Amino acid sequence: MSKFYKITDKQESLQKVYCTIDGVLTPVVYKELTSSYTTGAEYSSYNDLKITGQKRLIAQSSLKNASPIQGILTEEVETTTTTPQKGTVITKTTTKISPICVFEFSHKVFDENGSVSKWVSSFGSSSLSQSTSGNQPALGFYGKGINGSAPIFFDGANSDFMSFDSAITLTGDFTLFFYVEPLKYVGSMKRQRLLGKSDNDNMFLSIGELANESYTLSFTSSTKVQVANTPLYWSPHQPVKEDKNKVLISVIRNGTTLIIRENGLQVASETVSTTDFTFDQMGKVSDQDADSQTMHSSMYHFSAFNGAIVKNLENIEASILKRVKQAKSI
Repeated sequence: MSKFYKITDKQESLQKVYCTIDGVLTPVVYKELTSSYTTGAEYSSYNDLKITGQKRLIAQSSLKNASPIQGILTEEVETTTTTPQKGTVITKTTTKISPICVFEFSHKVFDENGSVSKWVSSFGSSSLSQSTSGNQPALGFYGKGINGSAPIFFDGANSDFMSFDSAITLTGDFTLFFYVEPLKYVGSMKRQRLLGKSDNDNMFLSIGELANESYTLSFTSSTKVQVANTPLYWSPHQPVKEDKNKVLISVIRNGTTLIIRENGLQVASETVSTTDFTFDQMGKVSDQDADSQTMHSSMYHFSAFNGAIVKNLENIEASILKRVKQAKSI
């Protein structure tokens, strides 16, 4: 005779399922079949069976009609000038920063049988779409996710990407947030193509375009920022081991300075052009790019702002992290 038990972790987010076999408490596992991206061969693995706890279910339900971005932000900028006549003078200027678009895994994702055809921003009128079924990202890994709870999985093996309904142009200062789970493709973490422009293969934001290089923000063939990386291929900063490769990426252009943060830690500060940055694709550089490789990652969150967020930066990062913790990877 067998009995089943639920044993909850300290946070009550996941409950591991056990059963008794001849009086011995034994974990329940399930068999998962996976395909290799490089050879196409199938292999199986056994994983512990877990169910979601009541507290996490309530938190997930509360996300469906909410957004971490609370409209217009107020930033106060201090400018210091020193002259022989007046000495040192500090001038404070208040600016208003607004979200241009906010894409959340829990908000208006349209799928059919696990293939995502449309994703609508919770701010403004922007949307992402993909009408070609073979290039549609999946709802969770391999389309096994639950709508409203799973991230959008862009499979590099299928050349998955999505197009914005109209191009977005960032003029002057801007801030971008991404929460992604990048995966190795053909053995390495490279060409994680976040944003691109369909008619211009020199206008894009990507990670790992070349060896010993992490972030590339490109405006033209000769105007770009390329962040050096050691070792050979990029891997995200991981403050929490349990999060594996999941990373919140913050990209801020403030004047001629580009700041990049990973999970709240600054990883780069570079001089950048003030050229307009325009994008109309997620997951792909351009339609003209000879190398057609696309992003190989799960996307939980993407948002763009029309200014450099400084004072409110950590609060927004914390808010995004709090929400994505409620997502289910599968």
